[in-house]
Amino acid sequence: MCDPDSIVISPIASSLLVKIRLLLMIVEDVSSLAKVKDDLEKLLRALIPFKAELMDKEDMQEADPLLKYSLGDLQDAASDAQDVLEAFLIKVYRSVRRKEQRQQVCPGKASLRFNVCFLKIKDIVARIDLISQTTQRLRSESVARQKIPYPRPLHHTSSSAGDIVGREDDASEILDMLLSHESDQGEESHFSVISIIGMAGLGKTTLAQLIFNHPKVVQHFDWRSWVCVTVDFNFPRILEGIITSLSHMNCELGGLSTSMLESRVVELLAGKRFLIVLDDVWTDNYFQWESLEKVLRHGGRGSRVLVTSRTIKVSHIMGTQDPYRLGLLSDNHCWELFRRIAFKHCKMADRTQGDLQKIGMKIVAKCGGLPLAVTALAGLLRGNTDVNKWQKISKNDICKAEKHNFLPALKLSYDHLPSHIKQCFAYCSLFPKAYVFDKKDLVNLWMAEEFIQYTGQESPEETGSQYFDELLMRSFFQPSDVGGDQYRMHDLIHELAQLVASPLFLQVKDSEQCYLPPKTRHVSLLDKDIEQPVRQIIDKSRQLRTLLFPCGYLKNIGSSLEKMFQALTCIRVLDLSSSTISIVPESIDQLELLRYLDLSKTEITRLPDSLCNLYNLQTLKLLGCLSLSQLPKDFANLINLRHLELDERFWYSCTKLPPRMGSLTSLHNLHVFPIGCENGYGIEELKGMAYLTGTLHISKLENAVKNAVDAMLKEKESLVKLVLEWSDRDVAGPQDAVTHGRVLEDLQPHSNLKELRICHFRGSEFPHWMTNGWLQNLLTLFLNGCTNCKILSLGQLPHLQRLYLKGMQELQEVEQLQDKCPQGNNVSLEKLKIRNCPKLAKLPSFPKLRKLKIKKCVSLETLPATQSLMFLVLVDNLVLQDWNEVNSSFSKLLELKVNCCPKLHALPQVFAPQKLEINRCELLRDLPNPECFRHLQHLAVDQECQGGKLVGAIPDNSSLCSLVISNISNVTSFPKWPYLPRLKALHIRHCKDLMSLCEEEAPFQGLTFLKLLSIQCCPSLTKLPHEGLPKTLECLTISRCPSLESLGPKDVLKSLSSLTDLYIEDCPKLKSLPEEGISPSLQHLVIQGCPLLMERCRNEKGGGQDWPKIMHVPDLEVESTDVCSTPDLPKPRPSSAHWYSHISCCRGVDGSEAPQSLQHLM
Repeated sequence: MCDPDSIVISPIASSLLVKIRLLLMIVEDVSSLAKVKDDLEKLLRALIPFKAELMDKEDMQEADPLLKYSLGDLQDAASDAQDVLEAFLIKVYRSVRRKEQRQQVCPGKASLRFNVCFLKIKDIVARIDLISQTTQRLRSESVARQKIPYPRPLHHTSSSAGDIVGREDDASEILDMLLSHESDQGEESHFSVISIIGMAGLGKTTLAQLIFNHPKVVQHFDWRSWVCVTVDFNFPRILEGIITSLSHMNCELGGLSTSMLESRVVELLAGKRFLIVLDDVWTDNYFQWESLEKVLRHGGRGSRVLVTSRTIKVSHIMGTQDPYRLGLLSDNHCWELFRRIAFKHCKMADRTQGDLQKIGMKIVAKCGGLPLAVTALAGLLRGNTDVNKWQKISKNDICKAEKHNFLPALKLSYDHLPSHIKQCFAYCSLFPKAYVFDKKDLVNLWMAEEFIQYTGQESPEETGSQYFDELLMRSFFQPSDVGGDQYRMHDLIHELAQLVASPLFLQVKDSEQCYLPPKTRHVSLLDKDIEQPVRQIIDKSRQLRTLLFPCGYLKNIGSSLEKMFQALTCIRVLDLSSSTISIVPESIDQLELLRYLDLSKTEITRLPDSLCNLYNLQTLKLLGCLSLSQLPKDFANLINLRHLELDERFWYSCTKLPPRMGSLTSLHNLHVFPIGCENGYGIEELKGMAYLTGTLHISKLENAVKNAVDAMLKEKESLVKLVLEWSDRDVAGPQDAVTHGRVLEDLQPHSNLKELRICHFRGSEFPHWMTNGWLQNLLTLFLNGCTNCKILSLGQLPHLQRLYLKGMQELQEVEQLQDKCPQGNNVSLEKLKIRNCPKLAKLPSFPKLRKLKIKKCVSLETLPATQSLMFLVLVDNLVLQDWNEVNSSFSKLLELKVNCCPKLHALPQVFAPQKLEINRCELLRDLPNPECFRHLQHLAVDQECQGGKLVGAIPDNSSLCSLVISNISNVTSFPKWPYLPRLKALHIRHCKDLMSLCEEEAPFQGLTFLKLLSIQCCPSLTKLPHEGLPKTLECLTISRCPSLESLGPKDVLKSLSSLTDLYIEDCPKLKSLPEEGISPSLQHLVIQGCPLLMERCRNEKGGGQDWPKIMHVPDLEVESTDVCSTPDLPKPRPSSAHWYSHISCCRGVDGSEAPQSLQHLM
């Protein structure tokens, strides 16, 4: 008999063998289980040939239906065996555990439980033995038909440009790559390889034919050869193909040796600039390609090899240039292709053709941009004018409608998947079309189903990720627009998955009868009403392993949950997310084989204690469980748990975890670990948790005085972000500084760490591992409340990009970051944020710094030297006075905000920002020269000082979009407004002495593009300009102007033909609207806090005098009473908040034309 470990076996057989061998080791040590040993050995012997049967199943089943049925029975029996053995293993584990804990167990009950398992194992052994005998007999009587590869021509066929639609740009780009000389440099670059990569049916071969026959290609190359490689990369056959096409002879070459064929090809290619197309290449074996590569090196410089393939791996092995990824056709191009074929030489009535075209467009949409599917369906319908048949195809899945032309091409990709990846692909059929797959979650599901073969060298997650990458490289998945690790599956690939997955995997759609074949083990329900299907599953499918509800809408399971837990005892994956359940029954522990449980987005308030008996549970998802605040006390019993998914809200509010969390040695994500003093809560619990990934926040470090080193953080290589936090205590003695220093020294993380946060550390110096270059990969460092540090010396952090310092009360100086570069000018820091460091007086230079924010550093007089600064925020720095321009450059500065820096006398002399905000800088009275404003788009001047010199200093500017003027005192009227032709938004607020908007006539003459005007909190303002307002206004807000009596001339609002939004509030002296009324274009009008005006605008008792002027406005609000408002429209309200509050209500005044706010530093 062959060695079982040397055969490529079915994953289910592999899993069974592992379990049997484990059980055999256990029964050797447990005398009460000895009588099952013989049955286990029989099962082991039966499974060895069974592996080979399953391995050949797909090759044989099409040849013999009886054999196919028998092999199906064999696989079904193997699944049952898996269920029985896993349940037996759990009972053995629990029995051993009870003995270790010295718990009293009733001998009779224990014996009964094991006897039931013994009988089931005997039954399984007999069943598999019988099926195996039948299968072997059928195999001996049947000669398996050899698989016929997808037919492809050995050499190219001609293809005219008229036969191809929508690939003109692709052809042009590939032609440029072929004919370009960029890749011909270097001594060994005699030829380069260009790969066209894409899923089956995209038209890679057709595109290659178009390029192969292009006149420029024919003229450019001395020799051209086309070879169809297909699945088997047969080196001699490829050489024969090259010889035949180059010599234009169909001579018999079969008798020549490989070396003779090589010599002949070398002779033909010597010194010639050739183009060889290798069509439909599958091999990812470099050594196979290397043999051909050596021969092709004898060609002339500038030669090319054009490869078409479905997998990116081919390009990695063969390509010398970046692969060309062929995309899907656009809807318009697909329709043009369909129309050319389906309606060619077809005469029919105009009405019939119109009906068929409408249906045809629906059919084309279902093809999802795949040319092969479009061509196949168009050919199927060509000449057919039966509207009913067209309708039927448009409603069915494409693969069901057309099985013979393009389906073999798609299935060929599936056929050449490794067997362990085939079932992973088939599993995806459970999800609806257009579903966005999360890579990590899908791998966790595969892991729960035991689809992943354990190698021992890599974790199951790493192996599963490789499985996914294999499917991605073979174009079974496509990156989603969502980004990250999110992917989609083409609709036709999804239909293929459903075809190959039946009957093992079943998707039940809306309104479908829930019929489950006996061999179905994995089910997903897509119906909104799932209560009835769930009941049918409970009654008829007790061997079910997977129950998914992949649609996100709320689901009502009804009262079926308790019955489900009692019936589906073989289930591995259970998804109850987005359901109405609020209580998880205690009977959940009957799901002994459960590995994946999703309770996300439910109303549960607690998890039952019995959940902690689910020994096999690997993944527990609790995302969006807003009422859940704690985990069960025996949570540490879930020793196989690998993924615990909870919201940040839960971790943020978590003050105490269950005891003995260190038992979860396989856990990957534990975001928070608060240290306690009691047994089971100490920092030593982290010691064995070597697989922790992502974020780990260790709090209450004052409880880890003696044993911090036991956390073994240095061994946790997958951690990305580490937060080390002591409790914030106001009083700290000298002893605390020493203790904190020792604890932090013992918490040395792995060198892979990307982000480190240290909070409320009371030591005076940071540990050596932070300064000696150990953290080579650290990108972000956050120090918060480290109150005893006076001089911050961070040593060598060569890749540090972001540094945050907050609440460091004693910090006086930050020393220059050291760098391995002798000149010390390669420090990578890009973002620095310092807040509330009252004694900080000295900062080093930061040559690459792009973003800087300094707030409440009341001892800092001089800015650090910078050369690349783009964003700068300075807030509440009371003695800051020197920009350090001698050592700095502000030429790249885009945004500057200066708030409450009273010692600053001037702005930088050389800078040209896009955004500038100045607030409460009493000594700052002059703006730079006009040249500095050439790129300015937003300006905010907020001066609590005497006079409005900064306002008068605003120069003419053709780029300014937004202007804010606030807190200007002792100014009764603004000087003449400058010429600002692109200004869209003007905000005037908190100018207490302002009586008039301008001392000149026609004040807004230079504001030819103004769309928003907002005037707020100007108590002395009595009237608006006599000349009226800019005609371009779309939004006008007047708020809290208690002295305002008039809005201007009688036609001031009537003439604003573009005005859509008008807000008037808290103007008690305003008596009426202008005589001629308001703009007919007005859509939204709000009047509040204006008693005299509101009285004239009322609608009661016949209406006020101004009611006819406003009655046409669709959305109208006067005080709190809605007057003829449209209920479906939102009720916009005026705001006296920040300058940007009404920007969104004006068309064309948006963030796309103005720089983004200083959110980079907030």
